[in-house]
Amino acid sequence: MSDRWVRRLIFTVCAASVALGTAVGFASFASAAPTGQVYIVQAIAGTTVQIAVDGAVVQAAAAPKAVIGPLPLAAGQHVIKVTAGSSTLRSARFTVSGRDSLDVVVHRASDKAMSPAVTVFKNDLSAVGPGKTRLVVSHVAVAEPADIRVDGKPYFRNVANGESLSLVVPARTYSLDVVATAGGRAILAPVQATLAPGTLTRVFAFGNPDEKTSDAIVQVVPVTVVGAGRPTSVHTGDGGQAADEIAGSHPLPWVALAVGLGLLGAVGGAGVAGGSVRSLAVTGGRQRR
Repeated sequence: MSDRWVRRLIFTVCAASVALGTAVGFASFASAAPTGQVYIVQAIAGTTVQIAVDGAVVQAAAAPKAVIGPLPLAAGQHVIKVTAGSSTLRSARFTVSGRDSLDVVVHRASDKAMSPAVTVFKNDLSAVGPGKTRLVVSHVAVAEPADIRVDGKPYFRNVANGESLSLVVPARTYSLDVVATAGGRAILAPVQATLAPGTLTRVFAFGNPDEKTSDAIVQVVPVTVVGAGRPTSVHTGDGGQAADEIAGSHPLPWVALAVGLGLLGAVGGAGVAGGSVRSLAVTGGRQRR
């Protein structure tokens, strides 16, 4: 077998592998529509509701403090409908962009009618350092603007219904409470929250202090940790042993064929497997840092 024939075989197999891999890769990319992760948070105190998204019931009897999801929803507009018995409490549209992580919170507004409202908060899933956690406290209570306090210290003042604060803090136990900015009346009594490292922990203050229904909903979502340390060893593999075993009597055609088929199989398998924030009109949560 001549060296020229060997070189031609290697070139032909590799070119075919690359061409097919490119075609399958583009097809997989085109067919993989990005989806968002959406959580529905039930923050209407004293009422059990049915929640439907895009006409499909996702929870027939969602009690107060229920967190439903994550629901994988395609990018674009969606409709949430909240009902109690035969009455529709609220119907609203919200938008998912790309691979968003969203909290869609059903609660009561702080107006005189205490109308049911839907507020959308975007979850910040960016990485935190070792031993750290991201704490987000949101005000969705039927109450006036408030100060959010951590361990008795007001971190943000004059936070209105539908707003939140975000902090990256060491992972440990904190005391959280919410008091009215004017007058200092308690909206949420102190809550002990133990925050685990490598998480986003959301605390929603909801309910009506006048009716003594104030409470907190705690939601925990894992996030990536960066700077966690250096590897103690790097495994370099045993490629040299395999090369020694196949050395001898013109292995190149068979190596080229095996590499080409291996690439085709890997690519084919991958193609099959591929699968402060201002408010939206719905009312979207505003996040203050």
